[in-house]
Amino acid sequence: MRNILTMLLATVRARIMPLWIRVRMWTSPTYLRSRFLLRIREFFARLLDVRPRHRRDYYPVFRWLVSKRLAFALVVGLGLASAIYIASMMPEGFPGHMGAGGIPSYRYRSIPLKFCSGTVQIVARDGHIAYIGEVEKGAASGMGALYSADGGLRYEGQFENSMYNGEGTLYYAGGRPQYTGSFTDNEFNGTGKYFRSSGALEYDGGYVFGRRTGRGTLYNGVGDVIFQGNFLNDEIVFHDFLNRPASEAAEMYTGETAVYQSEGEACAVMAEIGAAYAVESGENALENEWTVNKIFVLRNWIPLENGACTTVRQLIASLGQPLYFGESWVTLAEAAAWNRLAAENPDELESVRMLAEESLENVFTVSQYDRRVKMYLYTFEKDGLLYTFYFTGAGRAEFVMYALEKS
Repeated sequence: MRNILTMLLATVRARIMPLWIRVRMWTSPTYLRSRFLLRIREFFARLLDVRPRHRRDYYPVFRWLVSKRLAFALVVGLGLASAIYIASMMPEGFPGHMGAGGIPSYRYRSIPLKFCSGTVQIVARDGHIAYIGEVEKGAASGMGALYSADGGLRYEGQFENSMYNGEGTLYYAGGRPQYTGSFTDNEFNGTGKYFRSSGALEYDGGYVFGRRTGRGTLYNGVGDVIFQGNFLNDEIVFHDFLNRPASEAAEMYTGETAVYQSEGEACAVMAEIGAAYAVESGENALENEWTVNKIFVLRNWIPLENGACTTVRQLIASLGQPLYFGESWVTLAEAAAWNRLAAENPDELESVRMLAEESLENVFTVSQYDRRVKMYLYTFEKDGLLYTFYFTGAGRAEFVMYALEKS
């Protein structure tokens, strides 16, 4: 009986074991992987076997015959490449990946972003989050914030067509505000406030496409008001001082001032804006008030129609032929303005000898100055203004300062 059972079990085992071995083989990861790779190789082998074997294996295109298999292979390859490219545009490789706070996240220039509207975050090529805010058809439009590669906030405010448009704030690299106000296509335009890197306010007023233009207020490094008036292309409109009473000029400029006065002559040096003005007696005027009749700008260039001019040739090109050029005896205002420049550039300019006593704070009574000094100058006239340019001597091409007065 035992022998019969043993033979029966051996027979059953002989039948079952091959099946069991096959089941284990078919469920083995190694077997499954090898079969999968084999199928893939066979598929691509058939796909890449583009050699036509019959006329019906061609597509007729005008005078040419195009292999159907080759066309199919190209379409499949293009589709795979497109899918890989689209997936690579997403931070995690999948459209609609959610970033921090549940905001959809897209890579810079990704195709899905082009069709997106709403609030998103955009990842730059280097992987940092460059933008968080509203978009419309892929372009930053509405409220948003732009970030630099180190994570610092660069701009926050209104966008349109992926540019600063509307009200916003631009920041320095350290995080302090640089400008807050109106923008048009990434440029300051309208009214705004500009800050120094230290955080102190520098300017508050009008802008036209990135340049200070219009009414504005200028501040010094500690935040005190030094000038209130008109600007044009980032420059103070200096000729606005002309023909104004001295009291109004003192209201326009409230910064550090040194006043020089002598018999029948007076002037004020406005150190913080690099200018000085001369006043004439108001004895014959109805108000009996001194009036600004000449403004000196203490720098060696002037903005004109042809750009910044520094030489005689450039001045003639912009202002025409001079009314006069040659020597002229120095006046008190010219001496005070010249000495201010000489103090800043002692190696280049020689000051005019002057004896002065401080009668009040920053008010000097001049008892004597060297009237024998001669200034070499060129004078031009244009648009109701007289322009006078001062040189260190005859034959010098570049001027050192200039003056404006009504013609």
